[in-house]
Amino acid sequence: MTPIAIIQGTPTWVWVLLAFLLYRGIKAMQASTTPLSKLAIIPLVFAGMGIAHLISSPLTGVAAVAAWILALAAGVIAGVFNASRSRFIVDPIARTVMLPGSIVPLLLIATTFIAKFWLGFEMATATNLSALATYGVIDAAVSGVVAGMFAGRFFTYWKTMHALGASWA
Repeated sequence: MTPIAIIQGTPTWVWVLLAFLLYRGIKAMQASTTPLSKLAIIPLVFAGMGIAHLISSPLTGVAAVAAWILALAAGVIAGVFNASRSRFIVDPIARTVMLPGSIVPLLLIATTFIAKFWLGFEMATATNLSALATYGVIDAAVSGVVAGMFAGRFFTYWKTMHALGASWA
């Protein structure tokens, strides 16, 4: 299959999603102040999509679930590490986080999209069950690590805000 055929065979919604994700990644390169609650959306979406895929995929087995959980844990650790090294500022009264501009979200988005696009192609064109199962495990790991990275970043911001005595009522 030629690259042109792959691109032409890709559903329109995938390109719309790519445009939106690139927009968000480019926007993240600029400093911004965001409510903490809004920062919870992306980790929840990625975790929800990963879990939904694990539940709905007929090839999901113990290996894929284990890969997702282990990758999620590794992603949380990486997300905490990454966020802890950034110069964010929390406002416990307004419950906002001032984030410095960073290329990391754009790189994470681009890498994830490329990996998921490739995996989607491979799973759609694989001709044997063993290859499908392998791609399913890799796909679960990619989903887990991405969800974990965003969750780790959110946890770092939440923990810092909580330590400063933010009221949650």
